[in-house]
Amino acid sequence: MRVLLLPSILAILGGSLAVAQERCDVPSPGIYCNSTEILAYQSDDCKPFHVFVVRGSDEPYPGRLGNLTKEICSAIGGTDACGFENVEYPAKSTAWGQGVWCDSASKGAKNGQAQMKAYNEKCPDSELIVLGFSQGGSVAQDMLGGGGGDVFGCQQDMNPALDAGPASKVVAAATFGAVVRSRDQNFTVGQGVDYDGTSPRAPDHLKALNAFSDRFLDYCHYGDPICAVGSLPAEVTEHLNYFVKHNAQVIQWAAAMAKASTGDASAKPSKPTIAVSSSSPSTSVAARPAATSSESATPSLVGIVSVTGSSAAPTQTSSMGAAPSLGATLGYLMALSLAVAIL
Repeated sequence: MRVLLLPSILAILGGSLAVAQERCDVPSPGIYCNSTEILAYQSDDCKPFHVFVVRGSDEPYPGRLGNLTKEICSAIGGTDACGFENVEYPAKSTAWGQGVWCDSASKGAKNGQAQMKAYNEKCPDSELIVLGFSQGGSVAQDMLGGGGGDVFGCQQDMNPALDAGPASKVVAAATFGAVVRSRDQNFTVGQGVDYDGTSPRAPDHLKALNAFSDRFLDYCHYGDPICAVGSLPAEVTEHLNYFVKHNAQVIQWAAAMAKASTGDASAKPSKPTIAVSSSSPSTSVAARPAATSSESATPSLVGIVSVTGSSAAPTQTSSMGAAPSLGATLGYLMALSLAVAIL
């Protein structure tokens, strides 16, 4: 009987694996996050909530953030309540040549600020949300607090902090694996809090970014070779698995922040925490964790801790889209490999 059951068990496990691989935001996706369900939320119409999506290097619009964006909008109230637009910029990695990354990020910061200002002028009552991954995470932080300077051996043009008008309407922002970021910030979530990114943010940019600290999350994993330089061993997977690990947590937090912005102060959530494996099973990393007793240990991020302020955790859904080109995938991974080699 057990032998006869084995093929059935393997078939079920194989089917489950196939479903898992259909996700567009896994470390090595076989599909893009451009499904009909995701693109249904793309709109420049005036709605109560509007999301600005800043994709990662060498990703097609809207990048790995597409699934997260759809789920946040769904949790807020669907297409009637929430839409998104892509920040228009090249998103070119260092694999395209010296100086290309800086030119790309500079265009992203300037275009992103211009898009936010234009939307705010057209839709002054709309609340704004900003999401960014990798290079897009760095650009998103540039959009909010200003950016520019030396990165990957090139000079990114300087840009100022976001204008007061759109800045006052930002109710939630989250970045994942940002290239340019600074250590020891109270808005960082994860063990990468103790490390700078590929470059730290300039003092004036960091000061301006801290104006958003009550509505901003900077996710950075220990071992991420891009956002936590010097945390060893460096693992490229730690740069690519944010959405597998934290989507449900971010969706819940963002939806609660949106609800709180409508006047329900009781809905405002606490900052998320991430459980880490250690000798003490109760250890967790909050937006600003307590100092650990040893810097030599290499923690392994596991699971998520629910965020207060929302009654139910949203579900994860797979998103189908066109298969990515090998060139785009290799270009992105090449850039990460080069970054690891440089660092």
